Amino acid sequence: MPQIAEYDRPDATTLCEEIYPGARPAILRGVGAELEPVRIARQGTEAFARYLKDAIGETPVNVLAARPDAGPTFFFDGDPSRLNFERGRMPFARFIDHVLAPDADRRMVYIESTKAEELSVDLARAIQLPLAPPNVPPLVWLGNRTGTHTHFDVQQNIACFVAGRRRFTLFPPEQTPNLYMAPLERSPSSAPVSMVRLEGPDFERYPRFRKALDQALVAELEPGDAIFIPYMWWHHVRALEPFNMLVNYWWNEHDAMGAPIDAMLHAILVLRDLPPPMRDAWRTMFETFVFKAHGEPMDHLEPGQQGGLGPIDGRMRMQMWQTLGSGLSEVMRRVFAPGNRG
Repeated sequence: MPQIAEYDRPDATTLCEEIYPGARPAILRGVGAELEPVRIARQGTEAFARYLKDAIGETPVNVLAARPDAGPTFFFDGDPSRLNFERGRMPFARFIDHVLAPDADRRMVYIESTKAEELSVDLARAIQLPLAPPNVPPLVWLGNRTGTHTHFDVQQNIACFVAGRRRFTLFPPEQTPNLYMAPLERSPSSAPVSMVRLEGPDFERYPRFRKALDQALVAELEPGDAIFIPYMWWHHVRALEPFNMLVNYWWNEHDAMGAPIDAMLHAILVLRDLPPPMRDAWRTMFETFVFKAHGEPMDHLEPGQQGGLGPIDGRMRMQMWQTLGSGLSEVMRRVFAPGNRG
């Protein structure tokens, strides 16, 4: 199994100039060791639970609760039409009592992706990791022995461990064909997910998953450690202790360019079902003008004459969005016209 790179207490310069440009996962040992919640968590579960209750109190929180027979991961229940968990709300202090109950491990419960400042301004300040971009707010993930399905995010991610231990299993984006993605509309969360259960995969149904496992990276982290997960790297997360807390920081400095997954869905709508010769002609266009497989595609013209097929500045980007919006509006008008069955 390939090894994942490790760094001992790297600083922000190392992250920006070495780790981030490499676009590979990296373990960041000890970067959160001096955070107050981490120090308290090292004193034991009772001390940490008391600290969180004092900081957050009875604030209502969104909670995921799995059925007792759900298995080790929040996931589908047999097929993508059903889930093995429910969503609800409860006071934070009651949630903590539930996690600490003697039989709590019989049912996974989880607070996922919650803005720390919505729980407690003081807590948000206490878990602000110096390594993370300063304008990126921390998100809290808290629960018992939970597991999240294999998925990817269209964000850069630093995940820092506050309490407990977690195991990450990561797959590079090029393994997407071997991970059997679920329909986007059926995802258990807002992220694209794999249909394959990492625990006990069905190789008869998903034979290519063996190839993905050959490229998997595994990282096990403890309080004060963090992990950098690059844009669109698939990852599965498993909490290994009865009480676990993680905070993460998501960012994408290219968000203003739009959502690439929307572009993919548009291409599926208008290209995928064309006859093969027509589709192959457009494959060449994409390779030439989108992925620049043959170099800069408009070098045969002067910079001011290359239009939208050449380099794009802010003004050109705005014009192209306006043109695209007008075109989509016309398509929507035709598709949803009275009497049109699509």
